Amino acid sequence: MAQQKGRTSKADATRRQLLDAAIEVISERGYADTTVERIVEVAGVSKGVAYYHFSSKADIATCILVEGIGEIVDDFVAIAGKASSAVEALTAMMDSFAATIFRNAGFGRILVSELWRRGREWSEPMRALEERLLAVLRGQIERGQREGSIRGDIDAAFEAVAVVGMVLTTTLHYIREAEQRTEEGCDCAEAFAAAERSLTARICDYVHHANA
Repeated sequence: MAQQKGRTSKADATRRQLLDAAIEVISERGYADTTVERIVEVAGVSKGVAYYHFSSKADIATCILVEGIGEIVDDFVAIAGKASSAVEALTAMMDSFAATIFRNAGFGRILVSELWRRGREWSEPMRALEERLLAVLRGQIERGQREGSIRGDIDAAFEAVAVVGMVLTTTLHYIREAEQRTEEGCDCAEAFAAAERSLTARICDYVHHANA
């Protein structure tokens, strides 16, 4: 049993290594210009190992997006279940979403380019997760309307889509600013910490005032 667990843990670690390498390569080159050969080179494993875990480049990309969005959805659901008000829930959701992208800017860049793209192999599984994500946000916006913290004339469905786009693109903008400061000689950790603090403050302000 212990030996089996060890093999499983090693396999999981290798799979994660491949996904992280793919995120790095795809976020830099774009999906079309990414090859499995480059992914395995960055991951430091053989091509055979890659095909043991994934059937194709499209399969790798599907796993990156579906697993990444799935984690965000699960986080949103947990936050909604614990929050005492819609404002608290929406603030925590957007803060958590931004923090996720700050931790993995490569995933965020892939998400921006692929979230609403049609015709990819992963369109169907992504669409289902996108609908779940928007449904959770829409539910909290409607909750806020019932609680009186969000204007009743706001279109909750539109607002949910707008929130996702705003947080995703704005976070990537702040990350790029932090990267530029780092290139100019600023401390990397502090530049990113300052950017995240600034964004978090603006997110809180948006939730509390934009819909009043």
